[in-house]
Amino acid sequence: MEMNEALAYLQEALGLSAKAKTWPGSARLPLHLRSIEVRAVDANGFSFLLASLPTGVGLPEAKRVYSQLALRAEAPVVVSFPDADARQRKALVAQGIPFVCPGRQAFLPFMGAAFTERGSVRFHNRATKMSSNAQAAAIWGAGQESYHPDDLCRALGISASRASEAVTELVDRGLARRERRERRVIAFPVAADLLLSEHMAEFSSPVSKVVFARKAPRIDRLTDAGETALAARSMLAAPSMEQKAVLRSAWRGLRDLEVAEGELPDSETTMIQVWRYAPVFADSSRIDDISLALSLAAIDDERIQLELDRMFGKEYPWQEAL
Repeated sequence: MEMNEALAYLQEALGLSAKAKTWPGSARLPLHLRSIEVRAVDANGFSFLLASLPTGVGLPEAKRVYSQLALRAEAPVVVSFPDADARQRKALVAQGIPFVCPGRQAFLPFMGAAFTERGSVRFHNRATKMSSNAQAAAIWGAGQESYHPDDLCRALGISASRASEAVTELVDRGLARRERRERRVIAFPVAADLLLSEHMAEFSSPVSKVVFARKAPRIDRLTDAGETALAARSMLAAPSMEQKAVLRSAWRGLRDLEVAEGELPDSETTMIQVWRYAPVFADSSRIDDISLALSLAAIDDERIQLELDRMFGKEYPWQEAL
């Protein structure tokens, strides 16, 4: 009954042509999940799993079911949560968990659609920015044919749980698909050109803030960033003040070297970009081209944009990432 109500609501509220069929993966679910009805749904060119929660289920159980299904599914997972109150629905939206609450609300970020009692809203999936780990995973993954979440842990320097969350977010956004082979999850990312041509607005600058530090060996060992890094791989002249990047957590150990802007001559000062994710992936020795371009997107300088176009061999809409 709950499954039929959820499907009917999707058809009526969002005008979707939703067709449901048996999901073969149901037979392989752990015993504690087999009481949950799961269907594979095709709707207007999108495929996803719809998990119908029984009445009386609370928010922790809904999140647990979603997380465990997302680990096993190749497509985005949507939970049908008929008893969700306003507070619970708000929490699901904040955490990016797709759901349907028949008669009240639907949140389908991978389709760019939402519906509340006040009416339907179509939004660019792109209107919601990627989390820092998902962005780093998308960028690093664009250079791989496929990868395991363990590979993300090593490349990005993040925990297994964070890597799993990043992959789940990319799958929900349509930026990767996931398969389970020999009890291991394998992610298949989208190519860099598709990522930058169609999903630029989902990105944001990796730079959380800019500070200044006096030159010192500890600062010199940081990776080149910004215009300094671009100058090294283009015809652009190097800036008068050297620019470096550091992960936010690592900056705490360098704050004793911080100075005010203009306190020292440019030759004795380094501009430090404090990044939301590791500036350099583990399998590289410098900032990747995409993250570098994103870090420069806010600079209104035609020379920089021309060099970025030359570097990529194509003009991408970097400004959409702002």
